Amino acid sequence: MILRPNLSTPQTTSRSVAPKAAPSAEPTQTGPQDSASLGEYKPGELLLRTRPGFSLASNNNSVVDSLGAQVLGSFDTPGGIHKSETGEFLHLKLPAGVSVEQAMAKLADDPRVEFSAPNTIYKLDEFQMNQNPAPVDDPDMGKLWGLNNEGQTGGKADADIDAPEAWQIHAGRTQSQGGPIIAVIDTGVDYNHPDLQANMWVNPGEIPGDGIDNDGNGVIDDVHGYNAFSDNGDPMDGQGHGTHCAGTIGAVGNNGVGVVGVNQNANIMAVKIFNDEGSTDAAAIVRGIQYATKMGARITSNSWGGPLPNSAIREAFEQSPSALHLVAAGNSGYNNDWLPSFPANYGLDNIVAVAATDHNDELASFSQYGKKNVDLGAPGVDILSTVPGGKYATYSGTSMATPHVSGAATLIASQNPDITNEELRARLEQGTDKVAALDGKTASGGRLNVHKALTMELG
Repeated sequence: MILRPNLSTPQTTSRSVAPKAAPSAEPTQTGPQDSASLGEYKPGELLLRTRPGFSLASNNNSVVDSLGAQVLGSFDTPGGIHKSETGEFLHLKLPAGVSVEQAMAKLADDPRVEFSAPNTIYKLDEFQMNQNPAPVDDPDMGKLWGLNNEGQTGGKADADIDAPEAWQIHAGRTQSQGGPIIAVIDTGVDYNHPDLQANMWVNPGEIPGDGIDNDGNGVIDDVHGYNAFSDNGDPMDGQGHGTHCAGTIGAVGNNGVGVVGVNQNANIMAVKIFNDEGSTDAAAIVRGIQYATKMGARITSNSWGGPLPNSAIREAFEQSPSALHLVAAGNSGYNNDWLPSFPANYGLDNIVAVAATDHNDELASFSQYGKKNVDLGAPGVDILSTVPGGKYATYSGTSMATPHVSGAATLIASQNPDITNEELRARLEQGTDKVAALDGKTASGGRLNVHKALTMELG
């Protein structure tokens, strides 16, 4: 799934992490930009990060006062309550008559400002739905060619991630077993789905249905996660995409129902950043990433993206060093090294970008790629998984490839609780099967092999 802002002027960026540095640098400072380059955004709203030492409390003539703006909300910043030392990360409403472009131009040289960004609007691009949702009465492990390819779909035998071999070593740990949290940052998750329910994260600090924020995290009744779009505790999926991704990551194994995820015994946190019509904005995305970070997610799965960067979203990922973030490369078939896609091209060492392969180990026709900016491939064509209402459907996209890698990352972290992000991404990339179609198209030149990644010795 790709988020498609209304964009007429492509912007470029670089990956700052060796060895994947792109030729041009991402603009991180504020500055005058024409309206076309900003894409589609919410008029009169601005996302702003002040530099350390500047905050509303410590500065009588704050940036907000200078703009005549109103604070709609604040995001988390490193250092927690010490805003006077760390600065602040704010969602602002501009005064009438002041445009976003005018405000950003005014702030471009303001020494108090780290960056300002529009509240960009994103909409879900079409992904391929190859089968209408329908009940599945019998276990369908045999249809999951991405996990175990025996040529059952007419493809190449063993063009898969070797999931059954991995399960002989480790099949994951649920929350009650101390398993790591995997946050699905997407359209929400049907947490009542019979093939997901037992693997859903339950907030241990929240009492369901009492209308109280028991754990004091700012969200009431966030039992299974967070609806960052509507800012409430119900992340139920009314669109389908997030539930499909969750099933590939962690549908319950050995329950005699439907399908199975890469991680049979998972701990899935639902983080809903889209409404049910498939629309969102940068502020909701930031809230979602920050919730997952605050609540202890070890891995996040992000099957969304698009061509327009946003400094506030980049900041949210950068300030989440405790998690490894798996992201989709994109579905428009181009080279991300030349025409960037975000969040894949943010240049952060805690982001891993994923391309899609088919059942013949070919790069999917729709998949974006890039030797410098896309890390590895994974199955993403004709993938059967869960959808809302206890049903199943087959989708295609880098959206479907990403949860294969997210599930693998969670399985590795489950087996190795003290593993670092650096070690985890090394296992994912070095543990791939090298395939000709990805040679020169991804940094690793390979397609995910979870068994290798789980058992390899790092050199």
